[in-house]
Amino acid sequence: LFEGTDENVYKPIDDSSLQLVDDIKEDFCFLHVGLWGKGGYGEDRKDIAKLVKVFYESFANKKEQPALILKTNSATFSILDREECLRKINEIKSKFPSDWSLPNVYLLHGSLSDEEMNKLYNHPKVKSFISLTHGEGYGRPIQEATMVGLPVITSGWSGQMDFLSQEDSMLLGGELVQVPKSQVWKDIIIQESQWFNVNEQQAYKAMNYCFQNYNEVKEKALNLMKINRDKFTLDKMTEKLDEIVS
Repeated sequence: LFEGTDENVYKPIDDSSLQLVDDIKEDFCFLHVGLWGKGGYGEDRKDIAKLVKVFYESFANKKEQPALILKTNSATFSILDREECLRKINEIKSKFPSDWSLPNVYLLHGSLSDEEMNKLYNHPKVKSFISLTHGEGYGRPIQEATMVGLPVITSGWSGQMDFLSQEDSMLLGGELVQVPKSQVWKDIIIQESQWFNVNEQQAYKAMNYCFQNYNEVKEKALNLMKINRDKFTLDKMTEKLDEIVS
């Protein structure tokens, strides 16, 4: 049974003003939504650290630079959690030469309502959803983004493949590798498990292509939106559940 999205909440809207994003100076922002889990570089399940690194590499020292918005937290929405997220971003940034011009990464930390999340997906400055995830049970934020016509760049493997397509999404290749010891979870993720590592060069190319050819990418995303708003809603989920239990 797929996980349907409430199409009455997650939908295209005209009034998408959200002060936290309104104040961002860039007009083109990539968005990531997801928990920044435990583990060192490359070990958190959403692979946020790698996303930040590859984003910096993709647009460093370029005349025109987009921004990256991270709607993330680790364990809580506390001030300490926020500072820890900022520390990890700055640690990655510090690996680059100090005289490099790096694009901006913005941390959006805290709880947002469903309506505010929909405004975030619809915000005119938010142009694409991106995730280098190692693996998803389903990938709810990715699906929510497709329901408003937001172009998606993500790993071409795991749960999100139920509702994404090679034709209308930017799916990244990579390889299956053994999960790190930090991610072993008794009776859930066993030591012999594998997950997906995105090819960084493909991620680099995809971000640049999206930035430079946005109209083309957006048109495909709108096509996927029409498909998903017909197939992956709460009503369709209810119909499917009726079939299963009847």
